[in-house]
Amino acid sequence: MMTVFDVMLAATILWTAWTALTAPDRTAAIAAFLVFGLFVGLSWVRLGAPDVAMAEAAIGSGLTGALLLRASRGMTPPAPTRVTAPHRAAAVITAAGVAGVLAWAVLVLPEAAVVYDPLVDANIGDSGVSNPVTAVLLNFRAWDTLLELVVLLAALLLVAALRPIRAARMADLGPLYPPFLRIMAPLSIFLSAHLLWLGTSDPGGAFQAGAVLCGGLLALFFGGTLKTDGPDVMPLWALAVMGVVVFVGAGLLAEALTGTLLEYPDGADKAWILTIESALTLSIGATLLLLFSGLRQGGARP
Repeated sequence: MMTVFDVMLAATILWTAWTALTAPDRTAAIAAFLVFGLFVGLSWVRLGAPDVAMAEAAIGSGLTGALLLRASRGMTPPAPTRVTAPHRAAAVITAAGVAGVLAWAVLVLPEAAVVYDPLVDANIGDSGVSNPVTAVLLNFRAWDTLLELVVLLAALLLVAALRPIRAARMADLGPLYPPFLRIMAPLSIFLSAHLLWLGTSDPGGAFQAGAVLCGGLLALFFGGTLKTDGPDVMPLWALAVMGVVVFVGAGLLAEALTGTLLEYPDGADKAWILTIESALTLSIGATLLLLFSGLRQGGARP
């Protein structure tokens, strides 16, 4: 039964991906992309990687889809074009060639390839946490996570440098939105904190918690309570930069205490990881909100 389900899931992923690439309407293509991301998240669950599944659903599908919808509003409708048969054939041949090269690379992998599971299992007791994903991201391979935060901050700086044009004001969301906001905003904070703490022992962590926190911030943004222009944007910028600053500061302090960059003092690994992840959660939430709002100038809201 599971084999039938997996085959149907793989076929659905391919179909939604094809729809996202070929849909003539831009909104329909983005909607197909959202559905595609949800099914990819489900496939990660089937592969036993719930951490990646949550990140895919929250960021890869949900927030990225929202960014695409946000960007599509400011774009002119695409001119109708007709793709000729030779162009389609060339695209198919190119895609098949790339797929063939990737398949060949997987098939010729050496038999003695490094298997990380035993290495992580053997050293997880020294990481300060019991979740192997968090142990890898915030301890064994903390450099990778730091560079990911730097890339996210660089994207935000690029958006700020482009200075997008103003957008029209959004229509009033109606009388039901304030009661919804009073429930949604605190709930997102509690859920974000839960995912942050859960990441030490089970699937969760800063990226998932930051995406959920961004959802609550977006609710406040749409209601007009939270603004991303004028002097109101400075605290958000401080939070966006804080993640990289705290991470780098922790690395330098660790080097001063232990002699090795990002090697935490013995017995204090969990405290260091939670401190860094708390800063990352706030930083990721603020950064994603600023990316979505487009850092509009002059008080305009989408």
